[in-house]
Amino acid sequence: MENKIYAIKEKAQKKEKENQEFRIFLKGYNHHQVDKMVHKIYQKYLSRYDCTACGNCCKILVITLYHEEVEKIAKYLNISYKKMKKKYIERKTAEGFILKGQKCPFLHDNKCSIYKYRPEVCRSYPHLHKDNINHRLISIFDNVSICPIVYSIIEELKERIWVSR
Repeated sequence: MENKIYAIKEKAQKKEKENQEFRIFLKGYNHHQVDKMVHKIYQKYLSRYDCTACGNCCKILVITLYHEEVEKIAKYLNISYKKMKKKYIERKTAEGFILKGQKCPFLHDNKCSIYKYRPEVCRSYPHLHKDNINHRLISIFDNVSICPIVYSIIEELKERIWVSR
């Protein structure tokens, strides 16, 4: 899987200009149709990829947690809230907290060691099952080089609706 991740990053970089143009195109496309198409394509690719064989999102993305999530994880790890913050939290934000490190400290052998208690941001990644995709296009296109599922969905979406190439 590691080679595939590198290949997708490389392919995404080569298609950066094309993807910017497609993102602009999508912005003007009917958002209900985009949501419907992306949700359908997402289900197809979700069954084809094993996220635990990749774990790229856990190695690259900044992970944010809500106060309640920090409490649940601390309880699961059998440590105090204070110790949890000291050991795993880099800083506080307006919405919650950011985990320390370049990669998630709970990622071990591409597996989440707190899987049952993982933060909502992790549970819902890459967020393509949610509505209003047209309002989140910048972050979605940022994920093209990170997530094989996102890359595949965007490529299929181009094939389906972008005839102006």
